[in-house]
Amino acid sequence: MRSRSYEAIDGCCTQGRLDPVANCGLYTASYLLCSGLVQHVDHAWAFAIRVGLVTGLVTGVGSATIPMIEFHAENLLERRMGALGIVLILFGFALQSLQYWLVVLDVRVT
Repeated sequence: MRSRSYEAIDGCCTQGRLDPVANCGLYTASYLLCSGLVQHVDHAWAFAIRVGLVTGLVTGVGSATIPMIEFHAENLLERRMGALGIVLILFGFALQSLQYWLVVLDVRVT
């Protein structure tokens, strides 16, 4: 019997929904509408196209890689999963304390 992740990899674009990269036009239109309503953006078209393309690109890359990551996470040994969790927690602590270390060490960020 095949796992659920292989089904997600095999049929990622056969669900009858729009391709995530094709949603760039919808994202661009929605950002154009929002920037037109807010009226504090100087170049509404450039802003809408840039943000729409970035959103579509990130959505496309995410939807292409998530099934592979999910497959590997489901087949990871429990000890390795625990070790990975500890590494992620320590990385999070280090990232949270970074701003304070920059102040203590007098590092200029500007």
